[in-house]
Amino acid sequence: MKKDHIKLGKELDLFVQSDIVGRGLPLLTPKGATIKRALRNFIEEEEIKRGYQYTETPVMAKTELYKISGHLDHFRESMFIFNVGNEEMALRPMTCPHHFIIYKSRPRSYKELPLRYAELAELFRNEQTGEMHGLIRVRQFTLADAHIFCAPKQLGEEFKNVLDLIQYVMKCLGFKNHWYRFSKWNPKDKKKYIDNKKAWEESQKTMKAILDEMKLEYKEAEGEAAFYGPKLDIQMKNVFGKEDTIFTIQIDFALPERFDLIYEGQDGKKHRPMIIHRSSIGALERTMAMLLEYYQGSLPIWLSPVQALVTPISEKFNDYGQKVLAEFKQAALRAEIDSSNETLSKKILNSQKQKIPYILIVGEKERENNSVAVRSRKRDEGQMNIKDFIKHIKKEVEEKK
Repeated sequence: MKKDHIKLGKELDLFVQSDIVGRGLPLLTPKGATIKRALRNFIEEEEIKRGYQYTETPVMAKTELYKISGHLDHFRESMFIFNVGNEEMALRPMTCPHHFIIYKSRPRSYKELPLRYAELAELFRNEQTGEMHGLIRVRQFTLADAHIFCAPKQLGEEFKNVLDLIQYVMKCLGFKNHWYRFSKWNPKDKKKYIDNKKAWEESQKTMKAILDEMKLEYKEAEGEAAFYGPKLDIQMKNVFGKEDTIFTIQIDFALPERFDLIYEGQDGKKHRPMIIHRSSIGALERTMAMLLEYYQGSLPIWLSPVQALVTPISEKFNDYGQKVLAEFKQAALRAEIDSSNETLSKKILNSQKQKIPYILIVGEKERENNSVAVRSRKRDEGQMNIKDFIKHIKKEVEEKK
């Protein structure tokens, strides 16, 4: 029977949940934080290559900002709201209003578009007690968020570029059991959605045309859209069979008007940009949970918190083990050493329980030959020269194995 990410997280020492800290507020251990950092570094580097510009914006703002965006009307019960002096403030549930303020801070020209703002943003949602679950649904999380400001004629190409990025991310993560959901509004739900029938129908028609042109297979779901526009959700199931959205692409017809976002067109006139909201690798915490369950803790080497464990066969080889460890550290690889006085078989068993990709056994023969005896998750790989093995493991990391 497969284990869920909460059990795996405890067994692998990745995160802690504490009643005294509060529900929905997991604490990542050094190993858990290492996985999150690997995801963060990967997506930042990839997005910058693809023309995204990174921002840093506050985790809170006056509720007036969210009144303009509509979050206060449609999302208030899920927001953390408090008073500071005479001002009502809120921890941000979304990054988009902040990015809109940056966009609006100076005149914009069609020559600047498409403009892609990205941020690994700390967001806050006042989830109900019964809805919170491990790392999947929490009250504070880090979202790989971005907003693309583009001319209407650029919308289709930008949407395709976003989907290409997400499909590349899925390939690197190794996810295969996912599907696409075209999430539409429910015209009867006036409380959840902005009431503009014409805009909804036009934006849903536009998204459907893009998806069909790409020959993408998808399911349609009424009542799953964002309050400001339709979206394409990438869906997966956890070990209990519960469906979750991991990544999303949204077309926004409402907020450019609410924030009066404009650019000067080639014709010298003012025009409204189209906006794509998207999350390329999702909420890092939720993605970690899905990875743990998908791989049952045996993460790909580029995401493993410990990529190799140096294992001396006895204490007299600890000095050589430290030398091997230093070479791995120098190569920017995540390695540790088990210099305990446990038997070799016990050391190997402990490292297997921790799902470490490589065990590097060192003894007299290895010390004489400046080598390590390599044991992978699958088999004994034999003796290898230290520098040769470092090249091998670095190649695996670079190729996202």
